[in-house]
Amino acid sequence: MTMQFGQTSDYWNHKVKAFLHDPPDKAIHIPGHEERSNRLLDALGIQATLDPEEYKRADIVASGMDRTPLPGYSTAKEQNGAIDFCKQPAITHPTGTDGALHLIGLFPDEESRKSLVQEVSAAMQELVKEDLGRSTDGRGLSENPLYKGNEEAFAPARFHYLFFLLRRRLAERNIGGLGGLWYRMPADTRIPDHSIWQHSGLVSALASCYSLSDQNEASLMVFAVTPVQDFIGRARKLRDFWSGSLLLSWLAFEGIRAVIYRLGADHILYPSLHGQPLVDQMIGNDWKMGAYLGLKMGSAGVASFPNKFVCLVPTGMEEEIAGQIQDAIQRQWLDLGAATRRQVEKWVGEHDEITRQFDRQLTAYWEFAWAASPLVRKKDKDLVDELLPKNSISEVFRFLKDSETLLQKKNIRPGDGQGILYSVSHRLAQTMLAAGKSHRTDRRQEEPGIKCDMFGEFEILHFPFKKGDDKNPPPSRDPFWSAFKEKWNPKSDFGASERLCAIGLVKRIAYRVCQGMENHPLKTMFEKGPTFPSTTEMALTDWFGRLESKAGHEPDLAAELAEFPDDRRRQLLAQWFHQLDEPEQVRRFGREIADTEENQRQAAKEIFKKHLKVEDIHKYYALLMMDGDCMGKLVNGETLGATWRSVLHPDLAARLQGSFDSDYKTFWQNYLAEKRLISPAVHAAISEALADFSLLTVPEVVNRYGGRLIYAGGDDVCAILPAATALDAAREIAATYGRGFIHAEAGRTGFPEGKWKPHPGKLAIYLGAGKGISISAGIIIAHHKKPLGRVIERAHQLLDMAKKKGGRNGFCLELDKRSGGGRIFMSRWDAVSRGKTIVEHFLETARALESSGEAPMSASLAYRLATFGDGILPLLTREEQLQRFVKKQLDRSGLAAGLTEEEREEQLGRIASHVAALLAHGSRGRNPGTLEAESLIIANFLGHCMHERNSIVNAQQG
Repeated sequence: MTMQFGQTSDYWNHKVKAFLHDPPDKAIHIPGHEERSNRLLDALGIQATLDPEEYKRADIVASGMDRTPLPGYSTAKEQNGAIDFCKQPAITHPTGTDGALHLIGLFPDEESRKSLVQEVSAAMQELVKEDLGRSTDGRGLSENPLYKGNEEAFAPARFHYLFFLLRRRLAERNIGGLGGLWYRMPADTRIPDHSIWQHSGLVSALASCYSLSDQNEASLMVFAVTPVQDFIGRARKLRDFWSGSLLLSWLAFEGIRAVIYRLGADHILYPSLHGQPLVDQMIGNDWKMGAYLGLKMGSAGVASFPNKFVCLVPTGMEEEIAGQIQDAIQRQWLDLGAATRRQVEKWVGEHDEITRQFDRQLTAYWEFAWAASPLVRKKDKDLVDELLPKNSISEVFRFLKDSETLLQKKNIRPGDGQGILYSVSHRLAQTMLAAGKSHRTDRRQEEPGIKCDMFGEFEILHFPFKKGDDKNPPPSRDPFWSAFKEKWNPKSDFGASERLCAIGLVKRIAYRVCQGMENHPLKTMFEKGPTFPSTTEMALTDWFGRLESKAGHEPDLAAELAEFPDDRRRQLLAQWFHQLDEPEQVRRFGREIADTEENQRQAAKEIFKKHLKVEDIHKYYALLMMDGDCMGKLVNGETLGATWRSVLHPDLAARLQGSFDSDYKTFWQNYLAEKRLISPAVHAAISEALADFSLLTVPEVVNRYGGRLIYAGGDDVCAILPAATALDAAREIAATYGRGFIHAEAGRTGFPEGKWKPHPGKLAIYLGAGKGISISAGIIIAHHKKPLGRVIERAHQLLDMAKKKGGRNGFCLELDKRSGGGRIFMSRWDAVSRGKTIVEHFLETARALESSGEAPMSASLAYRLATFGDGILPLLTREEQLQRFVKKQLDRSGLAAGLTEEEREEQLGRIASHVAALLAHGSRGRNPGTLEAESLIIANFLGHCMHERNSIVNAQQG
């Protein structure tokens, strides 16, 4: 994976100077910040004084993109717009309606404020010298053999240390007692919703574009890799699904990596690169920065990169750079294909026909699309009006016009509008990309022969045919697959009748192939590939818990379990049960349990037959899919919760509404209540929020509820979970999605509101509160033997139903029983009845059913209610009468038997309240005016699952 950085050391050093035009500690004390930047450059080993001409234009454009016409410092109180961060430390949220976060305990008195500036500046310089090997101990990055004595290699490493690692190091060392605040240190104290790191990266990227472009301009480029779900969703095993998501995420990263090596990481505007496992591996493994700086670089086996990214490129070089991105992705994909082919050849020998099939199928599979737009100027308005709907950009041009009028009144010369018009440039590039996708042509040729079981349009791999050969042999007599499967281990990787094309085979065995490729980015990501659970293993989660708890009291059972290796016990038993769970006449014990030895097979028979029966509830698992609502509208600013008032420092917002300069006051009276304009900082905030959400919250929640994450690419989440926990997990993820500020430290997260005392860790943001900021879920509870492809397809359909029929911000849950068909429960997360959300009523109903081993309210209640037919419909709009009716039916079902009269009345009334709320909600759902009792049947099933899970947890704790 070795790649060479493009450009010369002068390019990277110029980028460092542009990045440090403002020092990271500028907000603490604005006077003297230029001198502090020069001292930091000296610590970095760059002997140069900052020349404003090198970065001035980039700084003006970047500031215009992220900020607004705000008053600066003035000795006159009614004209002073400056904010002293030491006296009024606060940061605001760039996307949500969340209030400002006031920072407490930082600067208790005037003397401490004065000393803090010197302390922070000196400590930062010493840290940089130490990290780069310029301190007296002579250790650090410059001593790395990759860089020692090689300025051309060291220059890009030094820049990326600044870009990626300095904020992390400052927070770790708790420089100035600021801790996790270093991640969010504001670029402008007047509008503290974006960090100095975001602003500095934007300035360095723009300055680099100007220097490389013959036209001295920058363009916004959007690049996409497709197909997405067609590649990921083609899966016959759960590991296929997981592998496909990892492979696509990695390929998108390879495109991003090409931009990083050619131009620098600062040019990637979306997605956020910070904290991404693949990026951390590049920093740690390829650049060798982790070990030399004592940093633990992140690594997680989950897909987290989307298939599309946005970057800044020099105008005039768009096609060249797009070609390099495409070549980089295709090269890595074909290299993986070649490594897969070599694995095959190791077992079946080399054959020209196999090579041709790999080349033909892999070369034409991926499709690439890109579009670019030079940053729009105000003079381009007429042209833009022809390309975009006027109502989508009119507000931006109005804001530009009013801003220029204000600046002219203040004798300030307006610029060309590139900064304020960033959102127009972005919308233009995205629109052109979408238009290009609609006119794509398929490069694939129609394939002959037997088709792949996973990718049905491609021919299966086969030996070359000789004269007289059967070109359509049955699977059991297929020469190629018989030979390959005979040698391949583990046998359970392939079904007895399964045959795949080159693409399907790459997906299936990538977890093994990447392990054998030196320094491959997916090598560590696939570490858990051999033990990735099957659907059967996930369905049996609670059965395994009961089995292992039981083994603690039964020596015979413990001895049977000891026949299996600890790390594969569940996997092997699940394989056995997968074959066992069939009628005797169709049961086949063979290839899929061939991984077990004779003693293990005997032990498995005893375990399932003698020690613990598998009940019906143990045969079901949940597949959860979640997707952010209206993400396109959020990215375009349409559903942004933040207003100009909410992103300005609270003190400045108050001044602008008081006795302030009349010109500024008049301008802001018109705009304070309006949505904040989309800018690179807002896009960076959205991107970083989604990245932190998918890397900090989602894995923790899924793991805590006993699941395994398939992918978490920002607002896209997919996980497999026990049936009992899926809805609870989805609800918690949805509730966290719209939180504002988050602080993460040592694996723990908290959500500060209002006030926060800085301490070590990472202060980050999520998307925040907003009318259109929400996430929906599709959940299917399916039998472990249902074909996975159909389960995945149905989960997508349920997610679409939650968005389209449910009105977004909700979920659609289906219980797909093998007998009885699918039953659906759908609601918005925030739908409320009787002071509780509908999902709370549902879970309370399920927990009531879970309160004893025999469900106190059986599914028969739902059927009995249905027998009342039209007679019950009038009650659905009369909740009190409906509750009394349900209470009577519950009493007839035997609920609360054995309790005192007072206890029985309380329990009957409480459960009847929940059930009535569900029935009334169902009548307003998919089929308004009808009785829908399916939620009760689903709650009954989940109640049994919850009871089983909780009894195991209680036994383990006891």
